[in-house]
Amino acid sequence: MNIEVRYLSKSGNTKKIADAIAGELGITAKSITQAVPTDTDILFLGGAVYWGGIDGELKKFIATLGGKVKKIAVFSTAALAPSAYPQMRKLITAQNVTVLEREFHCRGEFMKVHNGRPDAKDLRLAGQFARETVKNSV
Repeated sequence: MNIEVRYLSKSGNTKKIADAIAGELGITAKSITQAVPTDTDILFLGGAVYWGGIDGELKKFIATLGGKVKKIAVFSTAALAPSAYPQMRKLITAQNVTVLEREFHCRGEFMKVHNGRPDAKDLRLAGQFARETVKNSV
């Protein structure tokens, strides 16, 4: 099974989660600046909510995924918003790619709000999310 992890992280919060997911799976998390192989079974895709929306670069990346990826598991961070999942799901579905129903989301530190997040517990839960997602997708 070919599994990839891609993320967009401006503050480092989403990168921490991406690294925890990839570490649990024994692979390397990569920025969305690196293309996804055309034979990807599961892509763990991470982003954040910035001022109510996901970043334009992440939107452009999602537009390249049709025909390359079978399933996407979304993860996200945000200081205030509940999750990037609804916005990402809409864009991914438009590419005719299956979006897994289960997502991972945690708070991210921003200007002293949610100081220290994601923390060790968040990283542990992200690893658990990765393990269970792969196990349930076999």
